[in-house]
Amino acid sequence: MVKQLHTRSIHIDAPVKKVFAYVKDPHHFFEAFDEEWRRHMALVEVNSTPDQVGSTFRLMGRMFLLFHMEWVMTREEYVPNKRIVDHADTGGVWTFSFEPDETGTTLTGSFGWSSKVPFIG
Repeated sequence: MVKQLHTRSIHIDAPVKKVFAYVKDPHHFFEAFDEEWRRHMALVEVNSTPDQVGSTFRLMGRMFLLFHMEWVMTREEYVPNKRIVDHADTGGVWTFSFEPDETGTTLTGSFGWSSKVPFIG
């Protein structure tokens, strides 16, 4: 079970295919974060599968500027030009959905937390 904590949508003046191609690349993951967070985090390894499901990317950085942290994201769902779901080994789940609108694309990003402990997520 995934508990959605944050959801934001933005309009982008570009076709869905172009927006999807950009967002699917793990090298662009941290661009959704503000500059303060980006300065302390990095993508260090990408392992892609042909159909993207099961692809992994390893991230590292400092949490609250004190604690070194590394985590691995696994691409759990990949529907071209529609939806991407990446699950971190630490429990975070990022979902990106893409919808055409009148002048481009509405990109919606959600972050949630999953847990096997019933009272946490």
